[in-house]
Amino acid sequence: MMNSQQQKEFLQATAWLRPLTRWAAAFSIRSEGILPAWFRNLPLKVVKHILAKDLARMTSTCKSHK
Repeated sequence: MMNSQQQKEFLQATAWLRPLTRWAAAFSIRSEGILPAWFRNLPLKVVKHILAKDLARMTSTCKSHK
């Protein structure tokens, strides 16, 4: 579990990703019924992958500083 300081650092480190996240969500919603689900959700999966990598990097960095 991350403490509040770690959460703030994570939010600051991933702030650049917010516009892409909004666009990916809008793309998925707007293209429902037009595109297949695997393609429609691909941008969201990319964002999820980036966030997971950043979180893993930050938590491993925090553990090494203890």
